[in-house]
Order: sequence, then structure tokens, then C-alpha cells
Amino acid sequence: MFEALGRFSYRFRWLVIGLWIVLFGVSLVATPWLAEVLRGGFSNPDAPGQQAAALIAEKFQQGSTNLLIVFKSDTLEATSAEFQAAERKALEGLTAAALPGLEGVLTYSNTGSTEFISKDGKSSVAVLNFSAPLGEVQSQVDKIRGLLRDTQLQAFVTGEPAINADLTEYSFRDLRRVELYGLPVALVALVFVFGSLVSAALPVITGGLAVTVTLGGMYLLGRLTDMSIFAMNTATLLGLAVAIDYALLMVSRFREEFHKGASVREAVIVTTARAGRSVFFSGAAVMVGVVGLCFFPSPGLRSLGIGGALVVFFSVLATITFIPALLGVLGRRVDSVPVIRLHEAREARNWKRWAKLVLRRPWVSIVVAVVLIGLLAGPAATLKTQMTSATTLPATAESRRGLEILDREFDREALSPTSVLLSWDDGQGIDMVRAGTLFFYGQQIASLPGVKSVVSPFTLGGLEDPTALAAMWPQFERLLNDPDNFTVPPEGITLPSGLAISAQQLEQFKQLVKASVTKDAVLFRVMAEDTPGSASTQALVSELLATPAPGGYSVHVAGEAVYNYDFFQELRTWFPWVIAWVVLTSLAVFVVLLRSVVLPVLAVFVNLLTIAMSYGLLVLVFQGTAFEKILRFTSTGAVDAIIPVVILCILFGITMDYAVFMLTRMHERWRRSRNNQESVTTGLVRTGRVIVSAALLVVIVTGAFVFTSIGETKMLGLGIALAIIVDTLLIRLTLLPAIMAYLGGANWWWPGTSLFRLRGRGERTAGSGTAGKGRPAPRVSAGRRVTGPSRP
Repeated sequence: MFEALGRFSYRFRWLVIGLWIVLFGVSLVATPWLAEVLRGGFSNPDAPGQQAAALIAEKFQQGSTNLLIVFKSDTLEATSAEFQAAERKALEGLTAAALPGLEGVLTYSNTGSTEFISKDGKSSVAVLNFSAPLGEVQSQVDKIRGLLRDTQLQAFVTGEPAINADLTEYSFRDLRRVELYGLPVALVALVFVFGSLVSAALPVITGGLAVTVTLGGMYLLGRLTDMSIFAMNTATLLGLAVAIDYALLMVSRFREEFHKGASVREAVIVTTARAGRSVFFSGAAVMVGVVGLCFFPSPGLRSLGIGGALVVFFSVLATITFIPALLGVLGRRVDSVPVIRLHEAREARNWKRWAKLVLRRPWVSIVVAVVLIGLLAGPAATLKTQMTSATTLPATAESRRGLEILDREFDREALSPTSVLLSWDDGQGIDMVRAGTLFFYGQQIASLPGVKSVVSPFTLGGLEDPTALAAMWPQFERLLNDPDNFTVPPEGITLPSGLAISAQQLEQFKQLVKASVTKDAVLFRVMAEDTPGSASTQALVSELLATPAPGGYSVHVAGEAVYNYDFFQELRTWFPWVIAWVVLTSLAVFVVLLRSVVLPVLAVFVNLLTIAMSYGLLVLVFQGTAFEKILRFTSTGAVDAIIPVVILCILFGITMDYAVFMLTRMHERWRRSRNNQESVTTGLVRTGRVIVSAALLVVIVTGAFVFTSIGETKMLGLGIALAIIVDTLLIRLTLLPAIMAYLGGANWWWPGTSLFRLRGRGERTAGSGTAGKGRPAPRVSAGRRVTGPSRP
């Protein structure tokens, strides 16, 4: 198949190149519009918390999306007339006519609630309530910022829609920065690999081509389904890494064949048949890894998997069609514009020395590598994760600055309460028996650990006792079941406990009833003692969900803390399945590729060691504060929850590439010589330079993301870059060949063959073997089958 593809790409080279140019041009036109379609977050609309939020919004006719505007003054008191007048002036332009979906604006001025005033009295917050979904509100954030009138107050637009809008803006800035700095550095590195500017340019062109076409595809997909902005960052990082690596392998093999005397046509066909096959299986391994992200119900995580699979597909397709066609056009000109002189013979001797050092005493190499791997992977045991927050944005981002003021100066728990909806479906209103049940349930949840307070008409002090409730029931019944027609007594009321409630307090209570009670449901607003993402609040959510509802009632729990809880539950449920998928499919790919049982298991095992080292390095860098200034991030003592998942899927695939490069070359030699020592040595010598070069390029490309402004992207880029460095040095060039040398011919065991005979063959003297019983193995050359000694 790959031979035929090589012939096709060479014969119709101008057509192939032309089709790719057209595809590139069409995709380039679409990329500026990506921001309009990449709005999806990591919430799952089918999660219990999201379903509960939708039900609450429906029952109480509330908007489902909130946007917050923080107003701050260094001199004025937030409750002063001057501050409030300035705030009202700033908000004048924010009307339902100007902003589709706006339901209302809640402030201290129109509610009188001190929850809208900061602890130091210098700031206030306005809550914009929208009936529109998150994505539509996000698209209006820039417009809202423009509609705010200038006053003496500082204004910060924040909340989830604003955070997502800022993430989109900074992501596009970062992408341009990576392209501006990362690709030129990669080109310089490739010049040192090939010595020629033309050869060096081919992988960079392929990387840019694959990523651009992928972004065009993501634009189309984004119009059909929810796609996260992080899908663009992940696809760009992965696409540049694998496309440049794959093209590097193809160009290296072409130059090797061409310099051995093959014609341009022969070199293209052999390159596609041999290196193209390796690229295909490498791409398959990477694709099955990133497709594992599609297991998650969250549209955001699924979009990362879709974007990753798409960019790998186009990277492989460009490498096995566009690169052969371009090589066919260039021919000997692939070595044009020489920049430096390569000393390939000297490098080959150095690789032979390294192979001899590693393989002479494999146990020593194994022990040294395992000790170092253990030291790097050890910190992974203390890995902590958290939900993505505004702290992932740079400190200058408006939404982050606003959220930091809210966290520091406001009762954040009051602004982000956990909503507990208790509903019934018997068609009856609230009688005294039901009121007693509701009071009892309110007391239950108020007594849970981690609860600061519960706001509800049924947590009013003084009416918990049935006798007290019966004494007040006539007035209370009218207030609960018909608040619009309830007239507040000017003198207020006095509860049986002796607690006096003024007319003003009673009016506020009436408004609370209207906002919390319907004919078939009551809403309890639970204020936690800690922030929504804290461990104590997450434990509280678990307790709320576990608290049984009274007989005949249903409980629905929603809020920011519940969103976090649902997401972590999703990760705990599906991550083991993702790991199983990645491991088993990678095993299947290697079994088909190598026709071995032992080597696929070995390849997967060492890849898992790489993942462990990556997690350990993430802990060392991002859970502490030592690298904050160098890398320009704010440590929260934890790693974003999606990063370990994404790193597993991406890194597993990339390191599988290197395993494919090395093991397929070893397999080629094994088929000819049936000598394990010779096969391992040849594979290490022939691919060592390519693997190191490929790893260097991945480190350059992913390392460029370390200098972006978004914390998640820094974690992803650094986690992959550092892991690739240690994987290349400790695993690909040391541990893997050392283990293979120790196992001998058993590496190549396949059901039906004698393990004893394989072990014996694995120990034969290097260079003495042929393809079994004196029959040389066939090889591919210029599209025909020939026999005889084969080139390595």
C-alpha cells in the first residue's frame, strides 16, 4: 500500500502539491473566524448540576448565565451617594435593548443587600443576569466593556463569560507568539540536523500546513458542536510537534536512500514504503491516544480529543503525500543552500560507541536509568489538581483582576451559593405539614459540616418548633402561597420566640419568598465556609447530595461548587477507561506493526514511566513557588485538573512515535539477520540521531508554549518538553535498548515460534546472520521485488 502511495505521489506530484495549496488557502481564510465558534467550556450540559441549574432557572424564571462587574474606588465609600451615582451612570448603557438576553441588573442600589459591598467598603459588584447561554454572553463581553460609561470608578468585567472571552483573546495572541518565535528556532535546529536550508524548511512547512488545515477543519466543526478554545492550543502544540517529527523522518530517509545511489523516483518510493509506514503507525498510535479524550462526556474535553485527532490525521496525510511529492520535485536540490557541513561518519561512530556502552552491561544501564526515573517520578505521588480558574490568565487580564477583588474583598460564598431545590409533584401548595417538613429539611442541611448559613424562608429562626409555627401559620400561609397580595403590617410582626421583625425586614422576607418559593418547589441557598473549589466545600456538596430528601420530594443541587464536583466525578469515572483505551490500543498497533508479543508490552511499559516522570516534574515546577518569577505564573499549589489527562494522551502518542522509529528499524534488521544484538545496535545507531533531532524539535515547539501567557498552556508545554528530554535520554537511548539486549531473541517471540531458539539467535555474533537458513529477506526498491543483501 505504501509503495503504491509513493508511486502515486511521485507520478502526480504537481497535482498533490496543488491540492494541498488549495486546502491551505481555504483553511487560512477560515482561521480568523475561529474565535466566534470556539466558545465551549468544560461543563457537561447533561451533568446533574447543570440539569439542576436549568430546572432552577426555569422554575424561578431566572437567567442561566451571570456576568459580574466590580466597581472600585480608592477614595469613595461604596455605600455613599456619590459612589452609587457613579455606578448607576456607568451601567446606564447596559439595557435589554442593547444586550439581547439581559434579564436584569442587581446592585446594592436596587436591592439594599450588603452582599454587593466589599468588606473594606471601597468596592461594589453588579450582577448582570442573562437568559442567553454562556457562549452568547461570552460573545457580548467586548460590547459590554464598550458600553460601560467612564466615571471616577474603576470597573472590571468578570465572571465565567468574561474569563472565557479573555482566554480566547490571549490564546490567539499566544498562538501568534509561538509561530513568530517557535518556528524560526525550529528551522535553525533543523539546519544543524540536515546542514541544508532547503531540507530544514520542509518539516517546518509541513508543520505549518498541517496546523493551518486543522484550524480550518476546527472552524467547520465549531459551527456544528461545542469546541473549547483550548482545543486550538492543544491542536497547535501537538500538530507542530508530530508534523515536524514525521517530516524529519521522511526527509532523513529520503536523503539516506538518495545518497546511497538511488534515483529520485526510487528514493521517494522506498522512503514512502519504509518511513511512510512508520509514520502511519506512529500517527495511529498518537490518534488512538488523543481519541481517548472523547470518552469524557464534557464537550470541552471531547473537543480536545477531536482537535488532536484531526491535527494528527492531517499531519500524517501531509507527511505521506505532500512530502514525497515535494521531494519528487526537489530531487537532488533537497540539499541546496548548504549552511553547515555535517560529519555523518563521525556521528555514526559516536552512536556505535554509545550502543556498545549501553549494551555491553545492560544491567548497569537498566539500574542507573531506573534510579533516575524513580527520582523524577517520585513527586507525582503528591500531585494535586484543581479546576481551571481565572488565575490561569496573566495578572493583567481584566477578568482575573476583577475576580481577585471578589475573592479578597467580598463574601465570595454569598455571591456563589450552592442552590438546593426541594420539589414535589402532588399538585398541592404549602400547608402547615409541608411547612414543617421544609423547616426540618432546612435544619438538616444547615447542620452539615462546612455550612456557614442557609438562606430560605424555611430557615427563619423562631419557627422551627411546630407550636411556634402553628401560632404564626395564618399570616405565614398567606405570605408563602400568595406573596404578591400579602400586605406587610406597618408595625411588623413578633414571633412566638419574642423575636421582632420590622416592616422593612418583613418586606425583604417577602422578596425572599418570591425568589425562593413556587407552588411546587422551594429553593435553599447554602453559603459554604470556604470557596467553591476548596476540599471542604467539595465535601459539603457530597454531603448535600447524600442527604436524603423527605418522602415524596426530589432534591436538585446546583452552583459553582457542584459544577466543580461533577467535573471531578467525571474525571474519576472516565480517566481509568481512557488509560485502558490508550494502553490497549497502543499494544494492538505495536503487535500489528512488529509481530511480537514482548516488544509491545515493553514499549507501553516504558511509556508509562515517561508519563509518571512528566507528572513528577509538573509537581516540582507548578505546585511550588520556586519557578513563579522565571515562568511568570501564580502557583495555586495544584495543577489544573485537565492537564494530567491531556498530557497522558498526547505524551503517550509522541513517545510512541520514537518507539516506532526505533523498533521498526530494529525489526527491519531482525527480519534479515535474526540476530537480536545486531538488530538493537543497528536500530540505535540508525535512529539515534533522528530520535534526538525529533525530540529536540518537539522540545523547541512545546517549550515555546512555556512562554505564553495562559497558565494551562504553560503546564502543558513544559510538562511535555521536560518529559521528552528525560524520555529521550533515559528511556529511548538507554533503558529500552538495555532491556532488549538483556531479553535477547525473546524480544521477537510470536505464538508458534520457539522461545528457546529465539533466545539462541539473539546471542549470535553481530553481523553473522542472514534471514534464516540462508534465505535473504525481500526488500522494496523502486517498486519491484528484488532479492539479495539489503541495506539497513
